[in-house]
Amino acid sequence: ATRPFIVEWLSGGTPLSITDLDEAVEQLRYFAKTSDIDFIKEAKDDKDRRRRFEEFWEKNNPVPGAPVNRAMVEYYTRIAYANEHFGHYIAGWRTDRGMVYIIYGAPSAVDRHPLDVESKPYEIWEYYDITRRFIFTDESGFGDYRLLYPIWDDRNRMRN
Repeated sequence: ATRPFIVEWLSGGTPLSITDLDEAVEQLRYFAKTSDIDFIKEAKDDKDRRRRFEEFWEKNNPVPGAPVNRAMVEYYTRIAYANEHFGHYIAGWRTDRGMVYIIYGAPSAVDRHPLDVESKPYEIWEYYDITRRFIFTDESGFGDYRLLYPIWDDRNRMRN
């Protein structure tokens, strides 16, 4: 397996992929609580919003005080990947496959069925380490894969 290596740093360890702070705050939806996002958005100006954003990530830094927040870098690297690979008429991070990729990372295995005669195109994503399976279908035929369902049984039940 290969994985792209992305080096993106600005002062303070902020990934270069964050070019729009408001969008970066919106993209927190898969990581942060709604109250945290609202707190950042309610800042009185851009400087205060940036400070709140940085404080949020420092609270979630696996190594507090480290110059590079690996959780932040990993999160925004996943968003960049989702945008590159799952986007179509909407940004990749807003798609169902993008959401699953951002939350869980790369699947252990992907079973693609783009041209089955008796069904719409679909993909099955397996996550062996957490025993989860996600099935996406493309009802439109234009690459807009939607989450059909996780397999809901006792072994694979999604937990919040």
